[in-house]
Amino acid sequence: MPNVVAPDVTETRVQDLLDLGGRVAVVAGGAQGIGLAIASRLAEAGATVVLGDLDQIAARSAATHLAEKWATDVHAVATDVTDAYAVDALADLADSLGNGLSIWVNNAGVYPSTPVVDVEDREWERVMRITLDGTFYGCRAAARKMVARPDLPGRVIVNMSSLSGLRGRANLSSYVASKHAVTGLVRSLALELGGSGVRVVGLAPSVVDTPGMRQRRAEADPSRAEEIKQMEASIAASIPLGRVGLPDDVARAALYLVSPLAEWISGVVMPIDGGVSAG
Repeated sequence: MPNVVAPDVTETRVQDLLDLGGRVAVVAGGAQGIGLAIASRLAEAGATVVLGDLDQIAARSAATHLAEKWATDVHAVATDVTDAYAVDALADLADSLGNGLSIWVNNAGVYPSTPVVDVEDREWERVMRITLDGTFYGCRAAARKMVARPDLPGRVIVNMSSLSGLRGRANLSSYVASKHAVTGLVRSLALELGGSGVRVVGLAPSVVDTPGMRQRRAEADPSRAEEIKQMEASIAASIPLGRVGLPDDVARAALYLVSPLAEWISGVVMPIDGGVSAG
């Protein structure tokens, strides 16, 4: 058994346990939606945040907004998570800031809904490249930096899985498969990296009202407006807490998991689902 000394925070105030001052955090896929909400909470807690996103304009705009809002350093880096070299460069940059890289959030992903008989190879490959390969590249890049820094406290990797990464769903075969794989990465890497003092955790949201979801709703055929409205009402009614999630519901959970409050939590994928997984 590795001889890892546990930090004793028994007498530390709760507000201090949520203080991420001096820590550097990467949020891959952080320019909008859940990723942006997570980046905002990390910045609010005092972390230096690096937003890696394919949409460089959106990332720069988000970084400027968060830096002004929370009076902390926020950087934007154009990053294609399907490019391992770009992800490694993102890790290099983050590790050169402040005390070095200690938080990495893999949030980039896509959500196509297609019956399996209609899934084309290019759709399957795109989902796997972004959601699975991109998450793996992020885990690997972060792990290389974090394992090399045993003196740096609070090193943690967060993977964005999904409730669909813990169960099945129809018409989402590529998405469900990729998210089950992301869940597997959390569990495998928690075992592998724990001896180095690196925690690996995951988040598994259910339905969250993101800008992407609202855009798909707005672009839908107007003739389906009532159908979509009824479907969304049905989804909300199926959630024990009676509503769909907000990006900040997920962000607050992420803040908890990367903070010293969760110092002895690793290898778990936490459902953020309003109680759906209880059924």
